[in-house]
Amino acid sequence: MSSDDPRERLPARMEPLHPAIAETGPRAIATLETHPYEAPPGLRDYVSMLQRRKWAILISLGAVFALSIIVTAVTPRTYESTATLLISELAPKSSKPTDSQDAMAAMGSPNLDTHVQLIQGEATAEETAKWLAQNGGPSLTAQQVRARVSARSVRDTQLIRIVARARTTEDAQKIAGAGAKTYVALNRGRARGSSETTGRYLAEQLAIAREKLTKAESELRSFRESSGTIAADAAAGELLNRAAALRSSADTTAADLAQARERTGRIRAQLAEQNLSIKSGQVRDNAVVQQLRARLAELQGQRLAAQAKYTADYPGPLAQIDEQIRLVKQQLDAEIKHVVGSGGGDLALQQQLTGDLIKAEAESAALKARYQQIQAELRQANGELGKIPARQVTLANLQRQVDVAQNIYSELLQRSQEIEVGRVMALGNADIVEPASLPRLPVKPNIPLNLTLGLLLGLGVGIGVALVQDQLDDTVRDQSEAARLAAAPVLGTIPVFQPNGQTGALAPGGPAAMATEAYRALRYCLDFVTQGERGRVVLVTSPAQFEGKTTTVWNLARAVAVTGRRVVLVDSDLRRSGLGRLLGLHGKPGVTDVLLGEVALRDALQRHTESGVLFLSAGKEVQNHTELLDSDAMRELLRELRQEADLVILDSPPVLAVADSLVLARLSDDVLMVCVTGQSHRHELQLARTLLSRVGESVSGVVLNKIGERAGYGYQGRYYYQ
Repeated sequence: MSSDDPRERLPARMEPLHPAIAETGPRAIATLETHPYEAPPGLRDYVSMLQRRKWAILISLGAVFALSIIVTAVTPRTYESTATLLISELAPKSSKPTDSQDAMAAMGSPNLDTHVQLIQGEATAEETAKWLAQNGGPSLTAQQVRARVSARSVRDTQLIRIVARARTTEDAQKIAGAGAKTYVALNRGRARGSSETTGRYLAEQLAIAREKLTKAESELRSFRESSGTIAADAAAGELLNRAAALRSSADTTAADLAQARERTGRIRAQLAEQNLSIKSGQVRDNAVVQQLRARLAELQGQRLAAQAKYTADYPGPLAQIDEQIRLVKQQLDAEIKHVVGSGGGDLALQQQLTGDLIKAEAESAALKARYQQIQAELRQANGELGKIPARQVTLANLQRQVDVAQNIYSELLQRSQEIEVGRVMALGNADIVEPASLPRLPVKPNIPLNLTLGLLLGLGVGIGVALVQDQLDDTVRDQSEAARLAAAPVLGTIPVFQPNGQTGALAPGGPAAMATEAYRALRYCLDFVTQGERGRVVLVTSPAQFEGKTTTVWNLARAVAVTGRRVVLVDSDLRRSGLGRLLGLHGKPGVTDVLLGEVALRDALQRHTESGVLFLSAGKEVQNHTELLDSDAMRELLRELRQEADLVILDSPPVLAVADSLVLARLSDDVLMVCVTGQSHRHELQLARTLLSRVGESVSGVVLNKIGERAGYGYQGRYYYQ
């Protein structure tokens, strides 16, 4: 990856870094555009996030659950008592319903929803409040009762449950019981009230009927005494009844005839308004229509006569006449259509109006014939009555009036007695089947529900807090994220360990032994990257400060030196040199002295006695750090070190702090990026990778430093060293 002139490897559009860039302070060069790549998170990422944020989840869960316990403890207890009503269907019990039974049945006609509304109504609430005040219950107003009492119907039954809520068990039971008893009493009162109204009406009618009966009997008695006649002749009585029936039938037929004539006149007016081309007279003058009309009128008269003569037990004659009427009407309709259809105009309207007119005229003719027949029969009956002595006729008439008054009075008396019995026995249709129960447990607060909701809400809040923290946390989470952001594999994960004194070396046993194995694994992974090539220059850097790159450089060099290979460790952090103090080798000439030509490389190299690692310190302080590192002298220095050692490891400043690491990356063969999970920021790691790519280099591997035992990387072999 190196060449004689590193500038030849720069992109064509990019110029060498200006020296002033290195002096503008930390993050000065972190202004280049980045192009992040974020893969969509998977289930494993979310599980890992929950593991990382478990304390936030547990604290939130505990806080919300404790709050739910406190709220449940301070919430006033509410108890609920229930009373059950049975709503019966009231129906007449006899085959012939009476007014009393009809009135009582009307009370059962409302459906259950109506009863529910009545129970929850103002009237029931007022009566319930009065009942409670009179029977030692809680003092409540009607509005308070309505707020505490509710009712609901039980599906597919005739049951209604009255539910009352209160702060004590006794009050809840009393309120529910009062509501049930009050509604049953109101229901019975409404039943009695309906019976009393009907009874008062019948009493008035009964008094009138009694007065008429008394008057008729008095007139009959006076006539008998004055005429000396005790009883009317049976023939006279029968004839008188027949005459009365004929008068009633004549009055009814006269009324029907008047209505038929009025309907005929209305149809004729409609025909005149339409100004039809066919006149109704054309139909009336038609010989066939006249014959059919006469036949229809004759049949209508025969039917009226047969209807008065035959009862429902002998329907044969009436059925024969009805069939003949039907056939004559069909023939009449057909003839009317024929006559009207040949006259022009609106055929449908003509047929309808003309047909209605003919039917109305036929009906009028039939009623007129019927009326004339009744009048003839009435005259005959009156003539026969004239032959009977006047005393017999008068006596029969008075006797008939008495019989009629007696029948009316008897029927009204029977109905009045039934109403009185119903009023006394009226119980309504609402009964208490389950009295109000004494509750044992409160319905509010619902302790199991509140605690369950507290757990679920606490878990939700905890996960929400974890998600927010995770979104606000910009640090690298795990090795997969580090590899993705750096676009390079993770070559090693170094656990947290306590260095041996001030040397930064690994102490034997415990976590340090685990770290030793981690550095050995890093060494083997690095060999795989370098493919065992001799004289490779490896730059070790980090995105920002305090990520342990210097300690990583030193222990990696020791791990390589153990294998017998010659390792040169170069402190190329010319601004804040710390590697020399860590090794205990400082105070001698170093990189800057060699680059300035003041000391030869062989004289500046120092050997660490314990590990055998060759060390080149940073040297004396200079001002132009970046320019000095980007000089031909630095290239010559690295060339000599390649010849001197199997592996050259450069300790450099953070990439985002100064431009020195970018210059050194162009002179190196491989770049190791050291970062710390939970400390190194994602955007810094990504920006460091982008800056390296701008100078034509890439990250060869990532070293995750300071990994805790619970970070999820599973150092399963740690028990070997405990």
